Amino acid sequence: MKNIFARGGIEFLAVFLGIALSLWVDDYREEKELKNRLEDDFQKIYKEVQSNIKNIDNIIKKNRNHLKSESKLLDIINKKEKYSFDKSIDLIDGLKWPTFFGETTAYRTSIASGRFNTSDRDTLVRSISLLYEHYFVRLTLNGDILDQRAFDFLTKYAVKFNKPRFNQQNIDTLKLEKYFFSDEFHNGLLSTHDIRKNYYMHRLNETKNHLNRVQKIFDSSR
Repeated sequence: MKNIFARGGIEFLAVFLGIALSLWVDDYREEKELKNRLEDDFQKIYKEVQSNIKNIDNIIKKNRNHLKSESKLLDIINKKEKYSFDKSIDLIDGLKWPTFFGETTAYRTSIASGRFNTSDRDTLVRSISLLYEHYFVRLTLNGDILDQRAFDFLTKYAVKFNKPRFNQQNIDTLKLEKYFFSDEFHNGLLSTHDIRKNYYMHRLNETKNHLNRVQKIFDSSR
């Protein structure tokens, strides 16, 4: 009888250990698979960050050039530079307001899967989250404001200087010159210039700096 119980105990223990080992192996495989997928997520986010750095550098460069054009126009209006009808028209016609929209697919995919928040790389996770949830969001909001100001400027103030109109009909250059130096046009130009210079460029540079910080954290942890 004792031998039967002994054999039964050994068999039970063997089955128990087998089940426990099987569960451990399954957990190990799942954990390893999660770790591999999370690492793949980070690699994609890293490439996304690099792409966003190139993009924002390009947007900053373009906006700086347009700021120079706006400053030249303001200098002409303020009589710091000599007025030239053709030059002024060219400057107005060339104005653009490029805005930045960051790539977010890799980050959003990792968040949606639930993997991102399982990482123990706390510094990297916090920096990435701050980039996407704060800097990108704030920059987009400021970009929307700039877009609206630009639309207002183009449709309310700059439309009188639209080049295609010059090719279709005779124009009163003296009347346009008077309007160019008017308070109405001056204030319209200042409105978009100030938003670009004092707000949007600051948000661009803040976001660029944080993008660079995230890239450095990635590089130092590789």
